[in-house]
Amino acid sequence: MSKRRDDLSALEGVGPKTLEKLRELGVTSVEHLAEFTVEELVEAGIEYDRAVKILQQALQRVGGARPVTLREIRQRQVRAFKTGLSDFDEKTPWRGVREAFIYEFAGEYGAGKSMFAHQLSVAALKEGFTEKVVYIDTEGTFNDRLVEAVARRFGVDVEKVGDALYVYQPANVVQLEQIVKFDLPRHINEGCRLVVIDTITALYRAEFVGREHLAARQQRIHYLVDWLRRHARTFGLTTVLTNQVMDVPEIFAAGAKRPAGGNVLAHAVNARFMMSRPNKQKPEGHMWPLDVPGMPPDVRIEYRLTDAGLE
Repeated sequence: MSKRRDDLSALEGVGPKTLEKLRELGVTSVEHLAEFTVEELVEAGIEYDRAVKILQQALQRVGGARPVTLREIRQRQVRAFKTGLSDFDEKTPWRGVREAFIYEFAGEYGAGKSMFAHQLSVAALKEGFTEKVVYIDTEGTFNDRLVEAVARRFGVDVEKVGDALYVYQPANVVQLEQIVKFDLPRHINEGCRLVVIDTITALYRAEFVGREHLAARQQRIHYLVDWLRRHARTFGLTTVLTNQVMDVPEIFAAGAKRPAGGNVLAHAVNARFMMSRPNKQKPEGHMWPLDVPGMPPDVRIEYRLTDAGLE
């Protein structure tokens, strides 16, 4: 029996039957168990009192939620990695992409969102920020040739990137949610500290069609992002989301765009950027912060699309 399974079975109240239910649920470790709620364990067939008991023990093992002083927060060393887009690395508060944050990059088709997502995946490996990257492609736009081109531009061994980058292409919302809840913790245990979802809203907008399904769609998106937040708190996982946009009614702002997903995503992500390439015949574009801590909204980050990512 593996050490990870021993850890679970060592919890008081986790006998053979409960351990089997946890395995069926997809729990990979005590740390992973600590991310679940009592209600989620009960839905898996574990009695309420037992669920409370084992979850309390798991939280104690991983430290639970403890207060920190302002001094500790200020002294905390926050890891970050350079993106290779100089304007972004110079103008953002952490001089790149920081750990345990959920980033969102929204924009119209052709703005360069997916290209930047590919670039961030390679940059994180180059900087030693992570040993592995999980790239979840919901629109079938993953481009292995672009990854190779970015790797060569950054001077990274293409074969090394090929072994460290894991690509998922879920066909529906259920598959996407299963990957985030159960597959990600396994990759995290293997050294993954960056996950990319390109794009976050595509499958939800396709499956939950019509205003009568809007509430259900928003609840499911919120649940998915909540799991990403759990991974960030427990493991320090950084998430990069690309997102589609929707029109703002002309009575409010003619021609304006806003990220899809509504307030659910607006309140859930830690750093939110809009990307735009006004003339699709030209490579130049720019992004600006919609809501980024420590960054005024009038900051303009210039970029240019190339065959090897954004420069």
